[in-house]
Amino acid sequence: AYTARSDARGAADRDRRDRRDRRVTPARVDADGRVARARETPDTAELGAAADRTMALELREAARAAFEVVSSASTLTEDAMEAFAAAATAPGVVERADVRETLTATRDGGATLLDARSPGEFAKGHIPGAVNVPLFDNDTRAEVGKTYKTRGRGEAMVLGMTAVAPQLDALVEAAARAIAERGAKGSGGKDDVKDVYVMCFRGGMRSSCVGWLLSEKIPGVRVRVLSGGYKGFRKWALERCGALDVPAPKVCIVGGRTGVGKTRALLALEAKGEQIIDLEGLANHAGSAFGWVGREPQPTSEHYSNMVVCTWDALDPTRWVYIEDEGPHVGRCSVDPLLFVRMRNAPLVIRMVASRDMRLHTLVEDYATDDLRSNPEWLPTMEESIEKLTKRLGGLRVKEIRDKLEGGDFTAVAEGLLDYYDELYDKHLMQKRKDRRGRGGANDETSSVTSFSSTEEERAGVVVDVHCRAREDGAIDEESLVRNILCAVGLFDCQHGTIEEYPSEEG
Repeated sequence: AYTARSDARGAADRDRRDRRDRRVTPARVDADGRVARARETPDTAELGAAADRTMALELREAARAAFEVVSSASTLTEDAMEAFAAAATAPGVVERADVRETLTATRDGGATLLDARSPGEFAKGHIPGAVNVPLFDNDTRAEVGKTYKTRGRGEAMVLGMTAVAPQLDALVEAAARAIAERGAKGSGGKDDVKDVYVMCFRGGMRSSCVGWLLSEKIPGVRVRVLSGGYKGFRKWALERCGALDVPAPKVCIVGGRTGVGKTRALLALEAKGEQIIDLEGLANHAGSAFGWVGREPQPTSEHYSNMVVCTWDALDPTRWVYIEDEGPHVGRCSVDPLLFVRMRNAPLVIRMVASRDMRLHTLVEDYATDDLRSNPEWLPTMEESIEKLTKRLGGLRVKEIRDKLEGGDFTAVAEGLLDYYDELYDKHLMQKRKDRRGRGGANDETSSVTSFSSTEEERAGVVVDVHCRAREDGAIDEESLVRNILCAVGLFDCQHGTIEEYPSEEG
C-alpha cells in the first residue's frame, strides 16, 4: 500500500511538471513592452488532457491496491487505512460536482443521488429525492466519532473499516437496486452509462470511498461526489430563497378565512398548469390546531426547509407562483425565513370569500369524512385538538364543542370554531410581520430556525377579493374559482405593465 501510494504521488508530480512545461510557452514582449504568453494550443491541450487521464488511471490503480490490502488483511493497521484513504480521496480518482450540478442532474436529468450518511442523519434532513445507502449505521457512526475524538483518526478509520467490511457487498447491492429503480441515464449519449451522485456530510472520506467503490463494482455508471456534502447543500438552501442574483418568480398569495378552500384552490391551479408551493402539503399539516388530524407525521423542520427550497428552486422565474397564506410555522415546521419575507411582501394577495354555509360544508369534508372517522385515532385526536384551545376559548365553550363532537354534530363543531379563527385570520391578513427569527447556534452547522419574534405593520401588496361559487351539492365550484383567480392575476399584470396570456373561459 505504501509503495502504491508513493508511486501514485510520484507519477502525479511528474505529470504536473510535464503539463506545466508543455502548456506554458516562452514569454514574449509585445509592442508596448508588456510581457505576454501565447495561449494554449489544441495540441498542448490534448497532451494535458492525456496526462490527466494517465494520472487518474494510476491513482485508481493505487486505490485498488490499497483496498485489496485493507479488505483482505486479517489485522488492519492505521498505516494501511491511511494509504487507502489517501488513494480513494485523491483528486481525479472520483469526479466532483457542486450543488447546482447535482440538483439539476438528479431533478431534471434522471440521475441517482445516493446519501452515504447514517439513517439518523438522513432522517433529520436530506436532499429531496436522495436514496439512503448508509456506510455506517447509527451506533457505528457514534462509536467511530467517539473514537476519533478520544483516540485519533487512525484508530477511528480502523474501527470503521472493521465494522463495515462485512457489509460492503450489501451496500453495493443496495446502491445498484436504487440506480436500477431510478433508471438513470447518463448525459453522454450512451444509454448504458448512468449518472450517479454520492454525498456524505462534508463530501469527504465517506462519500469519496463509497463513490470509488461503486465505480469499481457497478458496471456502466459514471460516479461523482457532491463537493461540500450535505453541509454545503444546507448553506446553499439557507440562502436560496433570498438570492438577489437569481431571477425569481412573482409571488401571489392565496388567502381567505378558514374553510374557504385555499388548499383546494392551489391544487386546482396546479392541475391547470400553474406553479404552486403547497406549504401545508409538504408539512403534512393544515396549519391550525386541527391541522395534524388524519395526516402522516410531520418531517423535521430542517427537512421541510429542504423540500420547500428545492421546490422554489425548480420554479420558472418568468411566471407567477401561488402560495397559501401562512404564518411563520406550519405545525412544528418553520417556513423558510427568506421565503416568508417574500410572502409577506407579495405584490398580490387573493382573498377568497365564501358564504358561511359553503365554509362549513368544506370543513366537514376536510376533517370529518367517513374515511377519516373510520380510523380509531380520529376521535381522540379531534378531542385533543379541541382541548388545546381551552385557554383561548374558555372551559365552558370547549366543553360545548366537545359534546357536539361526541354527538356527531360535526357542522355545529365547525360553526363553534369559525368566529375564533375568523378573528385570527383577519388580523393576520392585513399585517406584515418582519421576520426576526434566528438561525441555528454555533454548534449546529445545518439548522435553520430556532426562535421567532416579530413586529407588525400594515401589509404590502394589493388585496383582491375573489368570491367562491357553490356547486349543487354545496361544495365550492373549483373551476369557476380558478378562472376568477387567473382573471384577477391577469388584470393585475395589465395594470402594472406586464400582459400575460391567460386561459379563456373555455380553458
